[in-house]
Amino acid sequence: EAVEKERTEGSIGFILATSFTMSEIHSFIVSGGLSPSDFDAFICNSGSDLYYPSLNPEDNPFVVDLYYHSHIEYRWGGEGLRKTLVRWAASITDKKGENEKQIVTEDEKISTNYCYAFKVRNLGVVPPVKELRKSMRIQALRCHAIYCRNGSKINVIPVLASRSQALRYLYLRWGVDLSKMVVFVGESGDTDYEGLLGGLHKSVILKGVCSSASNQLHANRSYPLSDVVPSDSPNIVQATEECSNDDLRASLEKLGVLKG
Repeated sequence: EAVEKERTEGSIGFILATSFTMSEIHSFIVSGGLSPSDFDAFICNSGSDLYYPSLNPEDNPFVVDLYYHSHIEYRWGGEGLRKTLVRWAASITDKKGENEKQIVTEDEKISTNYCYAFKVRNLGVVPPVKELRKSMRIQALRCHAIYCRNGSKINVIPVLASRSQALRYLYLRWGVDLSKMVVFVGESGDTDYEGLLGGLHKSVILKGVCSSASNQLHANRSYPLSDVVPSDSPNIVQATEECSNDDLRASLEKLGVLKG
C-alpha cells in the first residue's frame, strides 16, 4: 500500500525471496487475499528455484525459470549428494540412556531437485552451521547448507545458489538495475541473512520483525554482524518498529528510490 501508486504505474515491482517452497508460498498468497500477479518473481527454497507468475494462471499460476538452474547446477551432487546427506542426518542422534532419537530427518515432501530439505527436532543438538559447512568442504561436497525457519529446517542447495545470487541473476537475465533494488529484511533471519545486506542493492531493516529468531542460528558466526551491516552505510536504513505506510515511504525516499 505504501507504493500502490508507483506499482499501478508499473515503475515498481515486487519479488518475494524465501526459504519456503512454491506450493507453500502459493498457500500464503491465497490465504492473504493476494494474487500471484501481485509479484514479479518468486525466489524459493533459499535461492535454489526461481519462478514467475504465469500469463495463463488457469493452467498453472507459476512458471519456473529453468535457465536459472543452468547457472547454479555446476557440480551439483544430485542423488549421490542426497544419499550422503541422509547418512549424515542419521548420525545426528540424541542419546538418553538406552534410547536414541534421530534429530535430523529428510523432509521429502518439500525437497526439490535443487534443494534437499531436512527437519530439525532439536537445534541445540545439531552442529552449528559453520561446523556443518566445514564438514561438507572436507568431504568435497559442493553444496551450501542453510539453517532456516528459525532452525526447524535445513536446506541444502547448490554452492552457487543463494537468495542474493538470484537477485544478481535477475540483473543478468532481465537487466534489473541492482542499484535501484531495495531488499526488505527483518532484524535477523536464516543463516543466509547476511547475504541480503550490503552490495549494490539497498536494504531496509524492519525493526521488530524476526527479532525473536533463535540466537543459536548465528551464535557461531566467525565475524561480527557489523562487518556486513555498516551502521553508516547510505544503502541501509532501519524502519521503526510497527512502521506505517508513511514510514516505509520515508525510508524509500531516504534511499533515493522514491521522490518526496
